[in-house]
Amino acid sequence: MKIALPSGRGRFVRAHARICCVLALAVALAPSARLEAAPLGDADTRPALAVEAPAHAVIQAMQNTGSRLVAVGERGLILLSDDDAASWRQARVPVSAGLTAVRFPTPKQGWAVGHFGTVLHSSDGGESWQVQLNGEQAAELVLAEAEAQPAEGDQPSAALVNAQRMVADGPDKPFLDVYFSDESNGLVVGAYNLILATRDGGKSWRSLSASLDNPGARHLYSIAAAGGSLYVVGEEGRVFRSDDNGASFARLQTPYQGSYFTVVADAGQVVIAGLRGNAFRSSDRGQTWRRLELPAQVSVVASLLGADGRLFLLNQAGQLLESQARGQRFAVLNAASLPPPTALLRKADGGLLVSSLQGLVVTGVPGHN
Repeated sequence: MKIALPSGRGRFVRAHARICCVLALAVALAPSARLEAAPLGDADTRPALAVEAPAHAVIQAMQNTGSRLVAVGERGLILLSDDDAASWRQARVPVSAGLTAVRFPTPKQGWAVGHFGTVLHSSDGGESWQVQLNGEQAAELVLAEAEAQPAEGDQPSAALVNAQRMVADGPDKPFLDVYFSDESNGLVVGAYNLILATRDGGKSWRSLSASLDNPGARHLYSIAAAGGSLYVVGEEGRVFRSDDNGASFARLQTPYQGSYFTVVADAGQVVIAGLRGNAFRSSDRGQTWRRLELPAQVSVVASLLGADGRLFLLNQAGQLLESQARGQRFAVLNAASLPPPTALLRKADGGLLVSSLQGLVVTGVPGHN
């Protein structure tokens, strides 16, 4: 579930309003947390505590590494499953910051991101993790990029003002998604136009924030890649495409000016979806868009394109939607609403795994042989 964050003008994204409070209460009241004193230190420096029922904790994102499933969530929780979600165990994590996204370009090499500008790396399939980047370092990179931009008159640029404010605020800005095309080339995006790239597997990072056409430093929520292009979606209808692996981005125009929380793509299409059930499909790499008619005006929080071409959307009401008639309409697959959902993953047996604020839920897929 994408997090509602105050925009640069103090306005709140209406979808997921008060989600931070919901998450805090969910974690504080969760019976799975052991009743023991937390070690001293901030969440971005103290290790994650063990939980007794990890599959019922707050989970924000999942990834199939090719050899196992990895799920990440609140308080630095990272879970591993080697039996297609039948059982889960907890990995060793050096931070207890909330984690929002995870990506494995290979079965061994993986990255997870989250609050406090946290970027974690694993080289052993998720068994253990190390911090590669924190919020203070990310803010300094954004500032260095803004200071290197050519001056425009006597007044500081909007990018420089935003970067200076980010440094002054400290490490409180979250990363919301991560993408790696291989073991070396990666991209992380987040709140207030945070977008950083690496070409050496996270050993070094550079900011792209000042070069992105994103007035007001609107939030960036999700990344997808297909057909040699990268897509980033965010607040106020912001959609960007890169055709050079993140070296530069062009801003795309879409029919809706509200927030897009999720994007998926394959060689023939890109699908974006977000607030109030607004969803669109493009078959020409984002040059034109066709509206997808969903059964309810409920915010879409996750999407999935299967290898078989089936498109699934998951909305805030806990409805799992599948496209039918070549995307002309969508059907609701589940009779009972799922717990407040956050992400969607296809299992090896063809079923779907849903993560939520109440843990992990396995659901079947009608019509799968």
